[in-house]
Amino acid sequence: MGWRHVLVDLDDTLYPASSGLREEIVSRMTDYLARVLDTDRDNAARIRQEWSLRYGTTLSGLVRQSSSAQAEEYLRYTHPVEVERFLRRDPELRPALQRVRLPMSILTNSPREHAERILGYLGILDLFGRIYDIRFNELRGKPDPSLYTRVLDDLGCEAWEVLLVDNRVDYLEGFERLGGGVLLVEEQGCRAEPQEGGHMPCIRSVKELPDYLDALAAGEAS
Repeated sequence: MGWRHVLVDLDDTLYPASSGLREEIVSRMTDYLARVLDTDRDNAARIRQEWSLRYGTTLSGLVRQSSSAQAEEYLRYTHPVEVERFLRRDPELRPALQRVRLPMSILTNSPREHAERILGYLGILDLFGRIYDIRFNELRGKPDPSLYTRVLDDLGCEAWEVLLVDNRVDYLEGFERLGGGVLLVEEQGCRAEPQEGGHMPCIRSVKELPDYLDALAAGEAS
């Protein structure tokens, strides 16, 4: 294994995907696109999905395709301040993450202030040494290889020394192609498979991360 660092995604990874927060963000993305592109909401939703698949994030598509796009305005509009409307504090989350014996950082396609709001509300902000947000790599987020390379350089690690924990298979595949370790978080059960076949390690909740790491360490020791 040989991992020296764990990168953890934020949205739908550190809190349950069923919370509704992600749906709120997506709805706001659609509203923003409809306004900026002067189109109806159904067409804006279609464009958002297309850009997300093609570019990794809706924002990446927006800055490429629309001269009227304002990235900071978009980030402010799409990420709600009142995260307590959607999230519930989990008393088991902090003790579980404290059992992870490797340093951890956040890697998110959201802005830093959104990450800090969520981490602060969940009571785990101090458990993460760094927050790599969408601005870190000039708005080029996961799964852009340049983001992963820049993060690895900042950590002073090779890809094989880092584990990425995320709820998006395509983001994990991008990191895996560089030689990094990957772990999928799938709340509804570990059904998702990599697009090119094979098996991707999977847990149902980030709270299972320390047990996953301990089991790997025990297997290597034996």
